[in-house]
Amino acid sequence: MSTPLNFNTERLVLGTAGLAGLWGKVNERESVDTILYALEKGITHFDTAPAYADAERILARALGEWKGKQPFVSTKAGKLKSDDPESAVYDFSPGGITDSVHNSLRIFKREQLDLLFLHDPTGMLPEEIPYAIEAMQELKLHGLVKNIGIGGNYGPAFAPHIANNGFTHFMGFNRFNIIRQSAGKAEYPLLAEVNINIWQASPLYMGLLGSKLDHYAAIQPEWIPREDIQKAIALKKHCDHSGLNFTGLALQYVFNAPCVEKMVLGASNFAELVKSLQFLDDIALQKAAVDMYPSS
Repeated sequence: MSTPLNFNTERLVLGTAGLAGLWGKVNERESVDTILYALEKGITHFDTAPAYADAERILARALGEWKGKQPFVSTKAGKLKSDDPESAVYDFSPGGITDSVHNSLRIFKREQLDLLFLHDPTGMLPEEIPYAIEAMQELKLHGLVKNIGIGGNYGPAFAPHIANNGFTHFMGFNRFNIIRQSAGKAEYPLLAEVNINIWQASPLYMGLLGSKLDHYAAIQPEWIPREDIQKAIALKKHCDHSGLNFTGLALQYVFNAPCVEKMVLGASNFAELVKSLQFLDDIALQKAAVDMYPSS
């Protein structure tokens, strides 16, 4: 029997983009075993998307082998399938969203999806927004999806549509982590006011707070502000000096944040998941992360 974890696994969502090979080649059998291991450790929420290569199929294969209670599964619609993480090909038409949902239901052999995210709102034209939202509302009305949410950061054109459209969940990325909390001061309070649950993805800032720190420091990509790279370097030096694990501290910071309902954890292989769960099980890292929250 698997040793239970000492933290609240209900606050954790396992993302499946990395396990599907979106960030590099994977062994599918290992990806399935990684998902099964997560289930054995008590993780009950999984996130996927048609845009994440073969993530839906791989997750469905693992759930087909799982003998226990089926978990909560969120998927997305609007962004189209690709093996390239930089791909930005969309179909936000009502027909495209409806077809995407029916395909997801077929893959998972379910009659209802637990949660459907509108994937990457910044990829939408302003005139597409109301029709896409109406399509999601119709899918919920007919019982094909239980909840609808906003899957990704959104811009000014989408902001007026946040409230009063039935959205219950929001998944953000790169705007709330241990070195950057802009979302915590901007959209998060507004989302909380309208009772939208906040899931925070990419707690490691697309690897800046993990194995890609040196790489990003060398190339300084446009999508990372220079000051954030400098903050990451300074935090790494602080962690090295104090004996804290840099990546583990970053995970604990997001995982325990009061403004976040669930943290979406990415893993590309079995070893990465095991290591991340060890970090989240570390009481010293948890205390150090919580001590970093601003006092109010």
